[in-house]
Amino acid sequence: MLGEGAGVHGALRDVEATLAPLSEGATLAIATGMALAGKSVIVELVDPSGLQRAADALADLASLPARSSGAFTPAVVVRVPGGTDVRHVPVPVYVAGRESDAAEQIDAALARGGACVLVDDCSGRAPDGVAAAPLGAAVTLREGTAVTVLVSGVDVADALAGADGTDAAVIEIRGASDLAQRIAATGRLVLVGDIPGVLGGLHGAFWTLEAPWVAVPRGADAAAIQQAIQTVLGA
Repeated sequence: MLGEGAGVHGALRDVEATLAPLSEGATLAIATGMALAGKSVIVELVDPSGLQRAADALADLASLPARSSGAFTPAVVVRVPGGTDVRHVPVPVYVAGRESDAAEQIDAALARGGACVLVDDCSGRAPDGVAAAPLGAAVTLREGTAVTVLVSGVDVADALAGADGTDAAVIEIRGASDLAQRIAATGRLVLVGDIPGVLGGLHGAFWTLEAPWVAVPRGADAAAIQQAIQTVLGA
């Protein structure tokens, strides 16, 4: 693993790492070369905005399989801390809400090959002991049939508390896969946090809604989330 944030946050703290230039694009270029040489590479950035500063290098990395007719599928996981407000990224985006998730998804991503971004939203407040899931698959933390609450990482504990006393399903986002089906199952939706980075995979899911959806900002407390649930249920 390499990068200016190497080994300082999330599931990979205190492991042996290689620092890199402060240029995120240069770091990704180095990672691409290492991956083409057969290495599995984890790049650690210090903030999500680094993805935009490295946009050209990330686009080159993402296009390598197509440009090489499948001969090269470099295994590179780009990890960023913070929320899931990750936009316009040309590779799949996955989310880890706890350190065990991060380790599980890194293993799966490296085994699958190709490039991806893993948003490390590990807060220590998310419930542990959650069953493993396929790479990028959402996880049901609470069953419900009336409304779907989509949440990740730092907001999970408050979302679960806010759903108490309601018939709300609380779904932890780990990627875009199968979210459309989760939303369609209830027809009503509350979004908690900054999650546009994974909404690109929802396609026509919003056409299945039976009421206007409500967004709750990242860091909102349980009372605000419960109010949003009641608003959607009453619409």
